[in-house]
Amino acid sequence: MIHLQKVTAEADLAVCLMIRRRVFIDEQGVAEAQEMDKYDRIGERNPCTHYLALSDGVPVATCRCLRKDGGAVKLQRFCVLPEWRGSGVGRELLTMLEKDCREQGVTRMEMGAQCHAVPFYQKCGYTVTSGQFMDAGIPHVKMEKNFAYDKNTVERK
Repeated sequence: MIHLQKVTAEADLAVCLMIRRRVFIDEQGVAEAQEMDKYDRIGERNPCTHYLALSDGVPVATCRCLRKDGGAVKLQRFCVLPEWRGSGVGRELLTMLEKDCREQGVTRMEMGAQCHAVPFYQKCGYTVTSGQFMDAGIPHVKMEKNFAYDKNTVERK
């Protein structure tokens, strides 16, 4: 069973950064200067919320959400450790994350998704909204999901 927690302690943030280092820097070859940035901190003045996913207490995935104007959140640095991919952890993490965001009044999630992950996000209800572009040497597209139009969140009358 997956447990999703908002990161409020430096020790948990360090775990998130370790997961990101393993996936983005070690596995995908992204330069550390491109991967780590000013949002990799915790505190009230940080517009990002970091999340850590645990399976029976073992860290398996992480992501962060950048609050934007107009009720939107930008999903960033979403990653699952290689040994957990294909297990449903990513989908479970995304579902819980969306629920948390909706409870906070978020109406839209957007992201720059790596092209190889587009089918995963499409299965989760996201739509491609741009052509391909390069980010950190990796092909990406912009994607978004509007909760107001998400058939899974609209009450039936």
